[in-house]
Amino acid sequence: MQANEPSSKRETLLLACLALFTGFFVAANLFGAKLWEFTLFGLRPRDLGLEGDTFVATAGILAFPLTFVLTDVVNEYFGKCVVRTFTWLAIAVNLVLQPIALGAAAAPTVSFTPGVDAATAHAAYALAFGTTWTITLASLVAFAIGQFADVSVFSWLRRRTGGRMIWLRAQGSTVVSQFIDTLIVIYLAFYVLPALAGDPHMSAGDAARVATTNYIYKFAIAVLLTPLLYGVRALVVSWIGSAEAERLAHSAHPADPD
Repeated sequence: MQANEPSSKRETLLLACLALFTGFFVAANLFGAKLWEFTLFGLRPRDLGLEGDTFVATAGILAFPLTFVLTDVVNEYFGKCVVRTFTWLAIAVNLVLQPIALGAAAAPTVSFTPGVDAATAHAAYALAFGTTWTITLASLVAFAIGQFADVSVFSWLRRRTGGRMIWLRAQGSTVVSQFIDTLIVIYLAFYVLPALAGDPHMSAGDAARVATTNYIYKFAIAVLLTPLLYGVRALVVSWIGSAEAERLAHSAHPADPD
């Protein structure tokens, strides 16, 4: 029984990471219809030469950055091929859930909440979960490309630093991948796809401004999540043991000749 313990813990860790990774990604897309505004510790867009007194983001940003942490942890101990598999599985789950969410939004609504009639409840639910096809498609395309960029940069930085300075490879990969992700999702969802469909859409300049502000808050959150990355890494080592963690990391990232 003890001989199988490292394997059992490794499998449990992998399944837990897959469940959390998929869950955070699906949650981010489900929350994406809600917008909220904020400042970064008093820093406003106009302080950076941009328009507006506050940053505006989707509520999905509360869940989506946690996929950054899991991406780096999975890449560290299981390699980029596993991260890519996770990415395709998360996208597949999201696609499967889309018709279910749209069906739930379209289903007749009954309200037993005092002061809220059925029509109001139905409209609110449809607004929250009836995401447009342009946003869904753009999000999935951007997520796939951004994830593949993330694992490539992470692995490259890991080789260059000899496995040291996890904060550098985590932040470096996130900075690059989220720049790509943000540009793709904003331009596809609000400019390119609506234009191709003949629907009203943002101008290229407006899309650039929105992408810039979105990237700023993603970058800020990525920096703030650095301690969480170290905390999760410590939990992993505590769970599987330092020797097994080191073995997994070496196996996931064999020394490559320059």
